[in-house]
Amino acid sequence: MNNIFNINRFGKLIKQQYQLSGKNLVLALSSIFIVYTAILLLFTFNNSSIETLEWLPFFIILNTVIALPFAAYAFPAFRTKEKTFDYLLLPCSVTEKFTLNIIIRILAPWIVLPTIFYISSHLASELAQWHNPALKIESFSLSTILGQINHDDLRIAIPSIILSALIHQSVLFAGATVFKKQPLIKTLVAIGIVASVIIFYFYIIIEWADIYQNGKMPWFAIIENKESAIHCLLGLEIVLLTTTWAYAFFKVKEKEIA
Repeated sequence: MNNIFNINRFGKLIKQQYQLSGKNLVLALSSIFIVYTAILLLFTFNNSSIETLEWLPFFIILNTVIALPFAAYAFPAFRTKEKTFDYLLLPCSVTEKFTLNIIIRILAPWIVLPTIFYISSHLASELAQWHNPALKIESFSLSTILGQINHDDLRIAIPSIILSALIHQSVLFAGATVFKKQPLIKTLVAIGIVASVIIFYFYIIIEWADIYQNGKMPWFAIIENKESAIHCLLGLEIVLLTTTWAYAFFKVKEKEIA
């Protein structure tokens, strides 16, 4: 089967995956809602006054704790040989299978998790104020939080934050196509090794070797101003994201060819 994307075939794949995992999905989302609400209730009951900005750490931490491991366990059929064989025999192209996993494991959490957090935070606020009307609680509002940030900084920060988050998800997502068992742990170990090598490299060339003495600038210090640094950062993030997705795609295709 070739890699041409067919919308009808893709729709059948979505339907088939929903029939297989629909109940588990509803159960997982319900569990996330209950956990979010319970944690946020503890937060509201233990504070007499809560400002909108104080919800932000919970928003970031809770969503990150769910989204990253979820991406790391993409392509669940790859965990065993039998399921891998059955999955590869599905009448769909590699592109369609890969696209569906990208949507479910990387893109969908950006909509689903913030929505659950929004509902849970407002429910926790209402319950806390119903229990104790004297509490002064400002409801969670992402637009209000973003409105407190300088417009120019916001224009720069949002794309960078989104790309950075997508890269973290995508690296773990790619790890799921490489490691059959414990993909999250093994991918994190691999990331740690790569990070250690990079840190060691910079330590050697700057501190130990001291090759940039006598005023000579290192190759990574050629950026002249803040704007150029931002553009370089965004460009690097786009390249990393594209490369990671391409690597993951070809690992999936490699399994089908094999």
